[in-house]
Amino acid sequence: MEYCNSKKEDCGKVESTTLPLCPGVNITPTGICGPVVAKIPVVLAQREVQVDVESKIYLKKPLFEIKRVKKDVFLTQCKLIPRAGIIEGGVLRTGKLFISGYVRKNIEYATSECKEDKIVKGEINHITAKIPFTCVTEVTYVVPPVINLRGFSREIDLLCTKQGDCKVCEEEFMGRSLCETEFEETVYYNEKPYCELISARIFEADIQRCEEENWHKEDCLMEKEANYEAKDKKKEITTKLTEKMVVFITVKVLQVQQVNIC
Repeated sequence: MEYCNSKKEDCGKVESTTLPLCPGVNITPTGICGPVVAKIPVVLAQREVQVDVESKIYLKKPLFEIKRVKKDVFLTQCKLIPRAGIIEGGVLRTGKLFISGYVRKNIEYATSECKEDKIVKGEINHITAKIPFTCVTEVTYVVPPVINLRGFSREIDLLCTKQGDCKVCEEEFMGRSLCETEFEETVYYNEKPYCELISARIFEADIQRCEEENWHKEDCLMEKEANYEAKDKKKEITTKLTEKMVVFITVKVLQVQQVNIC
């Protein structure tokens, strides 16, 4: 009888635990009766912004076919300049909103490493790219932001006499003190407006581009493979993927304000 001496390949390990049910008691929340004054987030504006982006992604292996594309939108900046828009009768009507971010794309594609008459052989690869964008839009307030400006600085002059504590060089001196001045100023600290990303819609077209724009797709792959073999695979081949995207981003602008609740 023959025995197999080869070691069994370790495919991984699974650990699991069954959790028991913990008992609990429902508690009815209580609150105070109105009218009250609450400090809560208030919606200033909500806007859907259209961002048009064209990008180029360079792949290190020859692309034959795109299998799957997964996209997500992230915002790195959403800054409101509240007084940069229209002001009517002292009331803020519009403001400027600066938006920056990127589209994170994970592209899964098939390569073309061996091509015959009716067969194309390759591997499944993937690449993750961050496609940045930035824009400025004007938002219309449904509720104006509460912005209090810094008050004017006031200066208080003190009298200086010869009998006073102020030391001067002149023998006879009476007038404004040059060595002491008092100031008065009012500073307001406002709640900073902030944004929430509500939704994103992405429309795109992924276009494969060869190194030479006048090559056809199949000729391009065959020529690349020929060059690839001729150089003994010492240099990786780069294939350019051109993407045209239209991104619709819905953002909500809020500010914490004091609200009367009746």
